[in-house]
Amino acid sequence: MPASSLEEILQPFRFLVGHWQGRGVGLWDPDSSFEFQEDLKLELIPGRAIIRLTQRTVEVPSGSLSHSELGFLRLFEGGEAELVVAIPAGYTEVHGGRLEGQELQLRLVTLGVAPRARPLSRTGRSLALRAGQLHHHIDIAVGEGAPVAHVASSLNRVGA
Repeated sequence: MPASSLEEILQPFRFLVGHWQGRGVGLWDPDSSFEFQEDLKLELIPGRAIIRLTQRTVEVPSGSLSHSELGFLRLFEGGEAELVVAIPAGYTEVHGGRLEGQELQLRLVTLGVAPRARPLSRTGRSLALRAGQLHHHIDIAVGEGAPVAHVASSLNRVGA
């Protein structure tokens, strides 16, 4: 891909790139909500229209690892993107979406569920930069239920 084409694809997404940290809250069950600390790294892969995603969540106040993800945000012309992510709890997700300003709404395309994982049936994600904070939101559906808010976090940039 010519460098000029690559830069044209990357430019709208550059606001996402960096090391982000902050607090979040579990929204799944209002009677048992929980707090967590999220660490999210979004790194450009040199020479490619791809951002590597590395995410870790630890419980507050124990500091125990509660969740992690590894993935790739594939970038295309016109602000379009695909997220491919693997989750050790037994899931793989492929999402598609389009950047609108500084908000990326991702809709599920394909969900892989390992035989012994919980019966997750749908997910949805968004990343949005507002007032200098990156807001990360995930919806999920288990079994036949409708998707509901699962977790939401507000992250501050702590490094490039």
